Amino acid sequence: MKLFTKNSKAVIGIDIGTHSIKLVELAGTIASPRVVAWAVVPMPAGAFSENAIANAELVADALNEAMLKSGAKGDAAAVAVSSSHAITKVLGMPADIGELELEEQIAIEALHFIPYPIDEVNLDFEIIGKSESNDEENDVLLVACRRSIVDDYIDLVESSSLELSYVDIDTYALERVYRSQNSLGAQSDQPVAVFDIGSSSSHLMVMDGSRVLYSRHQNFGSAQLIKLIRKEYGVSADEAEEILSSAQPPGDFLTAVQEPFVEMLQQEVSRALQFFYSSSSYSNIDSVVLSGACCALAGLAGDLEVKLRAKVSVLNPIAGANVQSRRDMITPSAPALSVAYGLSLRGLS
Repeated sequence: MKLFTKNSKAVIGIDIGTHSIKLVELAGTIASPRVVAWAVVPMPAGAFSENAIANAELVADALNEAMLKSGAKGDAAAVAVSSSHAITKVLGMPADIGELELEEQIAIEALHFIPYPIDEVNLDFEIIGKSESNDEENDVLLVACRRSIVDDYIDLVESSSLELSYVDIDTYALERVYRSQNSLGAQSDQPVAVFDIGSSSSHLMVMDGSRVLYSRHQNFGSAQLIKLIRKEYGVSADEAEEILSSAQPPGDFLTAVQEPFVEMLQQEVSRALQFFYSSSSYSNIDSVVLSGACCALAGLAGDLEVKLRAKVSVLNPIAGANVQSRRDMITPSAPALSVAYGLSLRGLS
């Protein structure tokens, strides 16, 4: 699956979403990254169905358009499958066994919780570290994904004359960006909630200083924002997208659209956090960090902060990076680039 393969070669991070393709090419080092290419290109209608590629030709056309628009020069790529298509589990494994025996044990354990024939699944694993509950064991992260899904991404990348360096999980890429932004770290001993807003679904990750404590998907996304715009102004989906990205939205946009959307967002974040509290020993968080294209809305974080009565910020992947490509245009697109940026970070040392 190439999920944990080490690679020192710079790669182009490609976030293939149901709504758009986001691309970021980084150079330099993790400590001093440079954005040398980036692009956001709409995904054609009919390209995806139920978060899976339905028309590979349409997706390939969008990827080629993103490569041309960005001016990316590299030939190595990293892509991410949706975490909704992946199965992850932390296993306790004896610390004194060799790599070959560990692989055999992992394969046996996988049979117990993967609901597909094992020959239809790609497996990968990584040793996280010593188990907190057993000194004689290591915690091992196992990730599994249907081979047919991974193969779709391999075929797509190779059809665009790129070399696939590895396949990642979108939430891992997002976590990587968050942890690279030291200024967003918790200011207390409470965990931080990262709420990533996609087109049709959102994902909550609650993290402490070293690990993800909780993860949950919800059927809520920026599509709800588009519906509000269409209903309020009687426009098509494409026209709603134009209004959303406009520098001068309608005069009543804030009260007619943004405020109702923030109210919906507050309810979704609060509901997700209640599930976390009910399944853990925590009863509070330090702050909420938002991610996703719709987070470019002016004042969104501040509006949500008032309703949640908790600190809210927006994850900005390019904070601290030297942007060398279309610097004057990247700011509105930055919140949408987090996963692609996190993928490209894997190629830096």
